[in-house]
Amino acid sequence: MTTMQRIIVGGDHTPAASAALRWAVAQAAGSGAYVCVVHAFDISGRADLALERDLDRARRDARYRTQSWVVEVLGETAGSVPVTVSTPDGSVVGALVAAAHDASMVVIGRPRSRHNRRLAERIARSCACPVVTIGADAEIVASVDGTAQSAGGLEHSRQRGRQQREQVLA
Repeated sequence: MTTMQRIIVGGDHTPAASAALRWAVAQAAGSGAYVCVVHAFDISGRADLALERDLDRARRDARYRTQSWVVEVLGETAGSVPVTVSTPDGSVVGALVAAAHDASMVVIGRPRSRHNRRLAERIARSCACPVVTIGADAEIVASVDGTAQSAGGLEHSRQRGRQQREQVLA
């Protein structure tokens, strides 16, 4: 029995993440894969979640908001590819790396903040699959750091860029 390929998408509800989700769904449609949207639920520094019931409510709200965001972004194309939503506890990097086990690729939106500028690199260091970054205007950004994973991600990005006639930045 063969298993269906998974494409992991970071779902932080930004315009770049929306472009990444649309791009990943288009890739999945062409390859028969399914998409798993991961929205990390990081409770560090959240003093407002002191009570367990508050924490449970916040987790449910995060999952609901992420599911709603997926439906809003995909619109009428929502049923064309299977899409699941996961809202694990932990950091963004940790959640995406854990979800990427046996995935065919990880797709994230290009980070806007300086703090997350090297997010793709940090994910690629611990991930065996290519990590692709998509800008809000749907350009493909390949992170290159000399590792085998980044080389695989760069080659994958080049191939997809040629197929989709999209600009690839490395």
